[in-house]
Amino acid sequence: MQKSLTSILSFLIVFSLTTTLYAQKDLPTDYLSKEFHAERRDALRKLMPDNSVFVVMAYPTRTFSNDVDYFYHQNPDMYYFSGYKEPQSMLLIFKEEQKGTDGPVYKEIIFVQKKDPRAEQWTGRRLGTEGAKDNLGLT
Repeated sequence: MQKSLTSILSFLIVFSLTTTLYAQKDLPTDYLSKEFHAERRDALRKLMPDNSVFVVMAYPTRTFSNDVDYFYHQNPDMYYFSGYKEPQSMLLIFKEEQKGTDGPVYKEIIFVQKKDPRAEQWTGRRLGTEGAKDNLGLT
C-alpha cells in the first residue's frame, strides 16, 4: 500500500511539473526591446520642430456594469514609443535635452503608477518607477 501511494505521488509530481513546463512554451518570445522603442523616440525627435514636446497619455481603464473591468488595452502610441503597457501613465519626449534643477540631463520622462502591493494583488503587478527605468530605459 505504501509503495503504491508513493508511486502515485511521484507520478503526480512529475505530471504537474511537465505540464507546467509545457504550458510555458506557448508564451510569446517576440517582445520588442527597449532599444527598439528608444530608436522610435529618436526617429520622432528628428521630425519634431525646435523647442517642442511630444506628449502621449495612456488610455484610461474602463469599467463594465460598475464592478467589472474591461481587459486593458494600452494606447498604441504609448506602447510604440515606450513599451509600457500599464494604465495611468504619461510620456513626455523633448526635442532637445533638458537639464533638471539638480543636474541630470534627460530627453524623455515617463510618469507611472508607483508600486503598491495592496492594489497589485487585485490589479496585477506594476513596474513602478524603478521598473520603468530598468526595463524600459526611461527616466
